[in-house]
Amino acid sequence: MTNQSLSPPLDLTVFVTCYDEQDLITNALDTVRQVIQLFPYTYEVLIYDDCSRDKSVQVVKDYIAQNKLQGQFELVANKTNQGIGINYFRAAEHGRGEYFLIIHGDNALPVDSLKPVLKLLGKADIIAPYYGTRLFSRKFNCDHRNFMRRLLSIVFAQIVRLLSGHELRYFNGPVLHKRENVCSHRIESYGLGYQAELLCRILNNPAISYLEVKIHNYDRTSGPTSAFKLRNIISVCGSLWRIFLGRFNYYPNTLNESG
Repeated sequence: MTNQSLSPPLDLTVFVTCYDEQDLITNALDTVRQVIQLFPYTYEVLIYDDCSRDKSVQVVKDYIAQNKLQGQFELVANKTNQGIGINYFRAAEHGRGEYFLIIHGDNALPVDSLKPVLKLLGKADIIAPYYGTRLFSRKFNCDHRNFMRRLLSIVFAQIVRLLSGHELRYFNGPVLHKRENVCSHRIESYGLGYQAELLCRILNNPAISYLEVKIHNYDRTSGPTSAFKLRNIISVCGSLWRIFLGRFNYYPNTLNESG
């Protein structure tokens, strides 16, 4: 059961990730507030702290209190690390917005990058951003991450296209979904492949509509990325396997990878 049955629905639920982001999370929350104020949407912001080892929880609590955001911004502090995929679907089920958007706590996306995505809210079931990633050319390239991150992004997207048959330009990032579609396609994957797996499952339904929008992306300015950790690589490989099977309308029972 979701909160939608308990409280009046909203236009948008924003899920903000947080794991050891004490130096960046307040900037990310400022970005959320600034971009949403540009639109007349009713919204809520759910911040999931995934058992941070730094002072992220206290930083978020102080931010909410100092800006008097109680009731609109909510912090969920996990007692154990769950992984971004698990938190993503829990936030969708916990939320009550018609649409659902993820924003990462590393604040890699400025207001001008999120604005084109939110501008299209209600125009399709899925609003999928892309960066026009190029390895060596800056022309038409909105991806300002380092070379290895760009290379990984290009290779991953091409693999997903080959395995799934779907021709999206990008399978990650701040994808805007109808929340009910996220809740009805829950995937027990903790790693960074969850969004690609979700998109492919939803898009296997030919009735689903989607739009793509080009935005700018930047590297995190503090702390390491978890993209290259062994635990995440194993999880992503599992997602790719299930994406391939999903092309033939076969979905194996998915065990919770975190346990």
